[in-house]
Amino acid sequence: MENRYAPLVLPDPLGAMPVDYQSNIVQFDVIGHYTTQHHVNKMTYYFELHEIDIVDIQMRPFAQTLAGDVWE
Repeated sequence: MENRYAPLVLPDPLGAMPVDYQSNIVQFDVIGHYTTQHHVNKMTYYFELHEIDIVDIQMRPFAQTLAGDVWE
């Protein structure tokens, strides 16, 4: 149980982020009809469309899409 709150350790060096990814991702804040499953599906589609297979490159933009109560 102690490892649950351990700091995130990312590989070094980190992979290069996709070009202009911020304009192509949607913020998720649990307000409205957009569910968590919709958000995961949309992000999965984005990763497949841009052929992003490296986990650290997937997780960094995904974490940036979380807002509001989801982020806290």
